[in-house]
Amino acid sequence: MPSLQKTPWNTHEFKTKMLDWSAARGSRLAFSCRFCGRSFCSFTILSRGTWAVDSDGRELENAVTDRWLMEKCPRIFNTKDDDDRKRLSKQ
Repeated sequence: MPSLQKTPWNTHEFKTKMLDWSAARGSRLAFSCRFCGRSFCSFTILSRGTWAVDSDGRELENAVTDRWLMEKCPRIFNTKDDDDRKRLSKQ
């Protein structure tokens, strides 16, 4: 019988919003978890993947993205995430 465990992504309850669209990248979608407040963006066409963002939509460091994508939803807002949101990507 296949495993019924959820992936870390599927443990969040996301509100999804389309931010913009381009022919080359497709729609840029914003995902914000109702429980923990973690936010991510991704494109529908461009295979860049998903990246973590702060409350203003600015990209966070890759280390924050990698950790948040590997962790299950903590189900609460926490101060460690607030510190992570200050770690903006230098790209």
